[in-house]
Amino acid sequence: MTTSMITEGVTNLTNFPNFTSFSNKCSMANLPFFFPRKYDKVYGNHIVNRRNAKMQKNLKNYFTTGEFARLCNVKKHTLFHYDQIGILCPEIVTDNGYRYYSHNQLEIFYTISMLKELDMPLADIKRYLDRRSPAAFLELLEQQQKEVAEKIHELQWLRRFIHTKIELTQEGLSIPMDQILLENRPEEYLIVTEYEGEDEDKAIATAITEHLNFCHSLDIYSAYAIGGMIPVEGIVSQKGLFYSHFYTKVNELEFPSAVTRSAGIFAVCCDNQGYQNEEAMAHRLIQYAKAHDFQPGPYIYEDILLDDMSVMDYDQYTIKLSLPLLK
Repeated sequence: MTTSMITEGVTNLTNFPNFTSFSNKCSMANLPFFFPRKYDKVYGNHIVNRRNAKMQKNLKNYFTTGEFARLCNVKKHTLFHYDQIGILCPEIVTDNGYRYYSHNQLEIFYTISMLKELDMPLADIKRYLDRRSPAAFLELLEQQQKEVAEKIHELQWLRRFIHTKIELTQEGLSIPMDQILLENRPEEYLIVTEYEGEDEDKAIATAITEHLNFCHSLDIYSAYAIGGMIPVEGIVSQKGLFYSHFYTKVNELEFPSAVTRSAGIFAVCCDNQGYQNEEAMAHRLIQYAKAHDFQPGPYIYEDILLDDMSVMDYDQYTIKLSLPLLK
């Protein structure tokens, strides 16, 4: 087609009566109504609408915050907090602020929950997730395995502690008061420290605290209250009741410092009025031994069955004195 033919065609179009009106409508200002351009606002909205329609269709494969929270059995606030600290952010956040999570993020959430169960702080969990790898995961598991083993050990100790306290409290509630009874006891193990201080409260309290610290240095945390060893000789010779040693019971002879208290028959007497009747109780035990043709052992053992953990006042302690009876 030549230039003259195009010119001729255009010239001929001007002969049509409606061409001028059509020409005005097709001015640059009005062209968008007929031929949208790439950067025109209308054409831009057209693109956005198509993109939004596609996104709406894709969002059907995602979970809303509420749906994701219900699946994970947590409150939405938890997810908002995780997003805030950057540990688990929604995969999609729309222009109007709606958050959407993918199914892949469920696995991340379960990983976070597992690590939280191991008492791992969220900051540490985030650091791990940011650098996770098979090697890092193995290192994490090995560390957690050690921590779990320590927790099991602590829980086993706590279980024994509670069991012992239950037995001591039940004994304190059920044992007859102010009566001499006989007990056939098995071999027992004690951590013993010597006491040579004055028979006054401050010195005794200091010695008991030092004994406790010594036990802790051996990693001994016993459920038994600290007991006192009272020399029988002091009572018989009228020197009075005083302590020569303090002791803590342990369950096994596994500590180098543990000494064995031999199995045998013990004469015991209890009182629930604290220490005020203790010396009279000690005299009665020694007299009982002699009256029944027993040789009293060298020490009377003082144990506290009920103390501040279960009674309100010092004078309400339940004290148990035990004297070995020897033939």
